Amino acid sequence: MQYFVYVLDHTYTDDSHTESKRLGYFKNLEELQKVKSKAVQLPGFKIFPECFVIQKYILDKVHWQDGFTETIGETGRDYLESGDEVDGSIVSVKDLQIDSVFFLSHTYTLNAYLDDERFIGIFSGYEKAQMVMNELKNKSGFKDFPDDFILDEVELNEMHWTTGFYWEQ
Repeated sequence: MQYFVYVLDHTYTDDSHTESKRLGYFKNLEELQKVKSKAVQLPGFKIFPECFVIQKYILDKVHWQDGFTETIGETGRDYLESGDEVDGSIVSVKDLQIDSVFFLSHTYTLNAYLDDERFIGIFSGYEKAQMVMNELKNKSGFKDFPDDFILDEVELNEMHWTTGFYWEQ
């Protein structure tokens, strides 16, 4: 059986750039909505209340399976344009009785103002994420920056961005 997690992001674009903040990972929409209700009251978020994005990501799915040869995206970041398509056969992680997941990405510095970042996946266990990371370390691009993987355990149903942000017009 496949499982998914809900992800709450806040992404807005102004005249100069796109800014995205990940607020958390969730087992269900009820917990996600509680966090969204708190966030919309914080500085920055309340200026852009329409910019909250709820997506579903399939657990243990590898979103970046190949190596790379060049910088990606407008600012060197690989933002997935949308979450995964989830049909009725894929269920929420609330059925797994887990309290955390493992987020895997790869980020290396191009210059003082720019990082090149790739989202790889959200995993149910450390060992699974570690296995994917080790496989990618042998692929082009990744093998040039093998120490630049980020593997974080993140708590489900918690607000991961607890302060607002400053926005200047």
